[in-house]
Amino acid sequence: MKYKSRAITLNYLKHGESSIIAKIFTEEKGLQNFIVKGVRSKNSKKKLGLFQPLQLLNINASHFPKKNLQYINEIALEHDQIDDKIDMKKKFIFLFIAEVVSKVLLETEKDKALFKFIWELKKTINNLKKINPNFPLIFLISLSEYLGFSPSKDEINGKYFNMEIGEFVNNKHQLNYYIEKDNSLHLRGLLENKNIDIPYKNRSQILLQLIQYYKLQHHELKNMTSHLIIESLRT
Repeated sequence: MKYKSRAITLNYLKHGESSIIAKIFTEEKGLQNFIVKGVRSKNSKKKLGLFQPLQLLNINASHFPKKNLQYINEIALEHDQIDDKIDMKKKFIFLFIAEVVSKVLLETEKDKALFKFIWELKKTINNLKKINPNFPLIFLISLSEYLGFSPSKDEINGKYFNMEIGEFVNNKHQLNYYIEKDNSLHLRGLLENKNIDIPYKNRSQILLQLIQYYKLQHHELKNMTSHLIIESLRT
């Protein structure tokens, strides 16, 4: 079955001498693995740059439900995508987003709302002159809404954030996984969309705590590497 779709690249692995296996989030078929033959050869019409993390694409592909690897017939960059080759901070952010999304999506899961969120987010970042140092935290919080475990705002003035139930509480007694007062206060500010200045040390702590929060909500971000790059971006 042939189909056309908008698509977002997440990552790829080298396959054989000149091919790759690309993990791509498609609007029409969800998360798919594509084998792209010969793309690493000098004479390939398909360029390897098309498969860098978080590229916005339009594809014409073939889908075979019983096969693990699918095929791309035509591929092109979204026409109004801005060239962001120079800004390394943005590249690191794209890598982080792509890595997280690739780990939380289920194979072939179709989610047009989440697709639109990531698509528009990439465009927004492209247009930013400066990256908010809190962005990785804001992204993980925003993504949790689409995954169904957004931190509750019902008791938002609570002193501690209980990571097991996703709620703020005033007593940490008998809690196994929680965020201490200072970082819970910062988290509250992010949930309330406040423009807050979070010290680097606390920002790094909250990032790791949110990754743990995902794990407790059955979305384990195993073997994350890009968050280490994010942490290195001191501002």
